[in-house]
Formats: sequence, C-alpha cells, structure tokens
Amino acid sequence: MEETARTLEDANYELDSEYESVFKMLNGANFTNRDGIEFAGLDGVYDDKGENASWLVRIRQDQKIGEVMDRVPFGILNKTITGLGATTLEIMNKERNSIIVVPTKSLAYSKYKSANAKKGGQYAFYVGSPIKEIKSNVAPNQILSYLSNSGATKKKFLVVADSLPFLIDILLKNNVDVYHEYFLMVDEIDTMQADSAYRPKLENVMDYYFKFDRKQRSAVSATINDFSNPDLELESRVTTCWKENPRRKIDLVYTSHVDDAAKELIKRKLDDCPNDKILVAYNSLDGILNILSLLKKDNVAVNSDFGILCSERSNDKIKEYLDDTDNVIDDEARLQKKIVFMTCAYFAGIDIQDQCHLLTISSHLQPFTYLSAQRMAQIAGRCRDGNLSETIIYDIPQQSFRSEFKNKYEYQASLISRAKAYADFLNSTKDAVIHNPELKELERFIDSFVDFIAKSKVDNSDYPIKIIRQNCLDRTFMPAYFNIDALVEKWELVHDLYSDRQRLEDELKKQHDVNVIEYCMTIEEHDVSCIEEIKGRNAERRAENVDRLRPILLDWHNNGRNEAQYNELFREQDKKVQDLCTEFKKLSPYVDVETLFDGLAEKYQDKRTLRNYVNAVIFHVMPDDHAFKADVLAKFHYHDIAAHLGERGIGKISREEKIEKMKEVFRVHLRRTDMDENTLSEYFSCFFKTRRSGGVDKITGLNPLGLPAPVQYISSDMSLFDLFLFPQVGQ
Repeated sequence: MEETARTLEDANYELDSEYESVFKMLNGANFTNRDGIEFAGLDGVYDDKGENASWLVRIRQDQKIGEVMDRVPFGILNKTITGLGATTLEIMNKERNSIIVVPTKSLAYSKYKSANAKKGGQYAFYVGSPIKEIKSNVAPNQILSYLSNSGATKKKFLVVADSLPFLIDILLKNNVDVYHEYFLMVDEIDTMQADSAYRPKLENVMDYYFKFDRKQRSAVSATINDFSNPDLELESRVTTCWKENPRRKIDLVYTSHVDDAAKELIKRKLDDCPNDKILVAYNSLDGILNILSLLKKDNVAVNSDFGILCSERSNDKIKEYLDDTDNVIDDEARLQKKIVFMTCAYFAGIDIQDQCHLLTISSHLQPFTYLSAQRMAQIAGRCRDGNLSETIIYDIPQQSFRSEFKNKYEYQASLISRAKAYADFLNSTKDAVIHNPELKELERFIDSFVDFIAKSKVDNSDYPIKIIRQNCLDRTFMPAYFNIDALVEKWELVHDLYSDRQRLEDELKKQHDVNVIEYCMTIEEHDVSCIEEIKGRNAERRAENVDRLRPILLDWHNNGRNEAQYNELFREQDKKVQDLCTEFKKLSPYVDVETLFDGLAEKYQDKRTLRNYVNAVIFHVMPDDHAFKADVLAKFHYHDIAAHLGERGIGKISREEKIEKMKEVFRVHLRRTDMDENTLSEYFSCFFKTRRSGGVDKITGLNPLGLPAPVQYISSDMSLFDLFLFPQVGQ
C-alpha cells in the first residue's frame, strides 16, 4: 500500500464518509463501521517526494467528528468548523492515554469539569494554576495518585500550555514512557500562535510535541493558520468539512467610533429583544468600560445585568463598574447575565450553552483589538447552539501605514531569514565558548546583543517581539516561529485587512452573507467624557497601587530578594507597573532603595522619561574605571573639566561635537550606529550635569539626578545591553 502510494504525483485525497468506501482508517483513526461495510487502511501515506499526505474528509451535514472517527487522527487536524467535538472525542475515547494541551486555564478547567461530570469521579485530571475550587497549584503526589487510580483505565490530562513541562517531568521521573505511551493533542494551536507574543512559553509546547512519536501527536483547530515552522508544514494533514459549511449572516457595521456604535446597538437589542442575551467580544477592557459608562449615561441600568469575562488580573478594575464580577458563567457554561463582555482570554475554546446576539469589535485606535476573519469565526463559534444574530463593528485608520514589504509572505521570509541568521550566530558562538573558555565574556555580550537586536514589530504601537528563542529541552537557539506567525498575522491585519474599508467586507463575503451598515458621527456627536474619566481613574488606581507596592518591594529587597515572591508580585501588576518592578529589581542592589523607588514612581508612566532616569542611574553606579564610563569621561575631557570648574570657557561643547562623540561611544561599545541625534543628546544629558551658556551646553558635573553615593558599583562584566534602556526598534 505504502509503496504504491509513493508513485502518486499528489497525495491529496477526498474521502466522503456518506458513501461506501474501501477505507477503514485515516492517520490512526478508525472510521465508524456502518452496515457491515469493510474499509481499508489509509495509515501513513506519502507522495512520490516522501512528503506526508493531505486528506479531505467530508462529514455528513451537522455531524460531529466523533460520529465518524473513533479518535483524533495524528498530524494536523483542520476541523474548519467550530464545535465539531474533536477535543471531546479525544477526552472521551477509551483507546489511549491522552494529554490534551490548551492555551488557557479556563478552557482546561471547563473541559476537565465536563468530562468528570459525564464520566464521574477522577476520569480526567486538570493540570494548571489555581481556578475556582482548585485553590493551589497541582502537586506531584496528586498526579501520581491519579496515575494509580484504577477507576480510569486510560488517563486523560487536561493541561494548560505553561504546565506541560511540569507534567511531562513528573511522568518521566516516575518511569512513564510518555512519548510512546501517551497521545499528545495540542488544541487551538492557532490561538497559541497568536498569543505567544505576550506568552513566550507557549511555543515550548512544540519542543515537546516533536519528541512524541509521529503517530502519537496532533495539532488541532477549526481555524488553522499558516505555519512558519517547516516541521509543522511537513506534518500529515487531515481537513474535515460538511457538505455545506455554515454561512453566517453578518451585519457589518463600519463606523467612525466603535464604542458609540456598540452602545447604540446594545440599546437597540435591549429594546427589540428584552429577553435575549447579548455577548460582546472586545479585547479592550477600557473600551468595554467605556461602553458600560455610555450606557449608564443613557439611563441603562448596567450593574446587575452586565458581566465581564476577562483575566483575573483585571477583576479589581471592573469591580468599580459592576456590582457582581464573579457570577458571569456557571459550571454548565450558561451565562448568568443578560449582557456579557469578553476579552481575548475567552475568544477560543470556551463553550457557551446559550444562544446570544453576538457583537464583535475591532478598532484601529487599539490595534491589539484587530481580529482576522478566522478569529472572528472562532468567536462566532463560542455559542455552541448558534447565535441569534451576529454583528461585527469596525473602523479603519484615516491614514494607512506603508510597509517596505509587498505582501505578508515577503515579510515572513524576511523575519525567518533574520531569525535563522541570529540563531546560527548564537549557536556557533555558544559552541566556540564551550571549547574556548576564555571567550566567556564575549558570550555574555553577544547573548545580550542578539537578545536586544533580534526583535521586530509591525508598527510603532507595538511592543517589539523576539524572533529567536531557545529550545526548552536542548537549549539551542532557533527561530521563534510562533512569534513570527503572530507578527505575520499582525502585518496582514495592519497593512491589508484594516488598511481599507472594503477589505474586511470582501473577505467576509467569500464565505458568508454580509449586510453592510454605516454608522458614522461627527466629532461633536462623539462623547469622549466617559473614556477620559476611565483613563483618569486608571492613572489614579495605578498610583494607589504603586503606593501599596512601595513597602512591599522595599521589604522584598531587605529580606533576601526571594525570586518566587517577586515573580508572584510581578504577575499581579499591569504593564506600566511591571516596568517599574523590573527596573527596581535591576537597580536596587546599587542605589538607596527608597530613593530609587521614589524616582521610578515619579517616572514610570512615560517610557521616554523612565528610560532617561534608568540610564542616568546606570551611569552613576558605574565605577570610573568601567570601560564604557571611562571612555565617555575621556571623550569629553571630564577630568580636566572637573579640575577647572568655574573657569571661563571650561566645559563648553557644541551640539555637533556632542553628537559626534556620543556616536563614537555607542559605535565602539555597543555596535550601535542607528541612534538618532535626539536620542544621543538624551544620553549625554543622562551622563552629565549641564547648563546652557551662550547657546551651547556647559558640563558642570556628573550625577544630574543628584543621587546619593552608590551602595555598590556595577561589575565591569555586566552587559551594557542588560543595563541601559534603549528606544524600541523593529521593522
């Protein structure tokens, strides 16, 4: 069978499960036997190039995959239809031990609860951080107890992606041949691609994925994206579809202000359908709170009938706007509020057992809310019994951003090429250091240099994203393929789908029935008062949190700088306060901690101001004989100036001379030639105390911040890239 298949020019086959066939098996999954018909195997077919086959399986309309196959086939499974039941099939089948990896703990928990409700007792086991009645992290002895439980002949682990290394480590230490005895299913793999940019550990899952036998692993989604990872592209692929894939009826609302449009549409739904539930997908908590405030301003009671599904870190924030933040969805996945908003943590995987009017929102004002057509399909599939209606609200920027790349494929190729070059360079350097220990300092420098430079971003609203990573098992450097996938998707959203009003409409019309509506308003009609109040309250809340944080961080520093304690504290903060924590942790060994914290608390809300403060502290705590500092002082003849301070003409320096000397310093010590004149001037002001005299700067001393003497000085072997803060760079 296999040898015959190798002669085929193209191993892409279509199998129709509604008609009799000679096939009985596909990628390890047996077709359900109907009417005694015997099928033949299709396991492990290759084309004439030795590449894995791609199969299309047509399923009878409205069937679940579990009605056609007895287990999930190995390889890439593109369901094409949300709610097809692949995860349920793998959990419920009794054919094998399974590890089902999902991107979020809410999804892992809901699948775990559902399985045990159906099967009873300890049929499935949840591995992840605390949630609801699970009050602490899973302990090794709990996993071992589950393994020894004879009540379940096959083991089913529901695992949050971040916890997979922990689980596999426990299994291996207890002599479980996990890579051969367990089937690994990576669920919602496209969500892991998209979310890896801010959860870098997600791609570690794939390091383990490729350790499993080829026939013991599967990556699954209803909205499969392209993969940059060539190993995933080589996986055997099964695509399932119905005779007629569902065509959604969509009201597509183009607007100048998405929050105002959403407010009006919610009011209309409440008036027209007072007994129906409304689900709003919007990846902006401030946007959600703005809509709530606008509704309240229009005398719509929002406290009792509204709920928000978002990350736990945001609960304190929403408590100021809603009376009840906990009882939003019950264990049976039924919404407990008439109107529920959800952020991206709930865009994939969650099964909602209510029919709702769905509103999905994207806005150029917050590009992280941009949604691809595939992501919108995921969201539309959250209500397992279908939606009462679907409305998509969007806007586009008035001025589109131009890219140097013609299309996403050219952009992707550029990222992969850069990533491979950086990874090869790092691996060869690492190997050279192993054989030449005297190069150890060079390794530290290059690690920091590549970590800094090997980042990319689509536009100036983004944070730079690393395009290289270390394999979590063998520690070799490699392209961060999921991050590259996320960047490519973002590029397509910014430079294609949301670059023109017509593009989203055209894309949706390919598969769905779209009714286009325009809802635009003048600047005078647009109400900005609510969002301004929200932003003002955000700043107040952040300041209150920083005040609470002060004694905690000081105590943390003074009592041993416990890493686990710091990490827990760090996770609880928003991004800006996390920046403060990061710099406090880095600088606190060198500066009086009370002075340091107060300085950071004053500067952290503005990136540029924070950067200049940190860089001034770094230079201050360098000893004078540090290579970088010594060169700066020599370039500007500081020791001569210091010996003759107050004398006429001493210390004056023109802007041109200042810029040229700073350029040379950064070129020699950091190999940086991309610093603009304004940035170089800012660094100069971080290093020297100056005053303007006769239209030029006059150096009057060091330590422009007036900091006390260092507690200790920075070691000369610390990388400058790990110390200084730099302006963000990227494509």
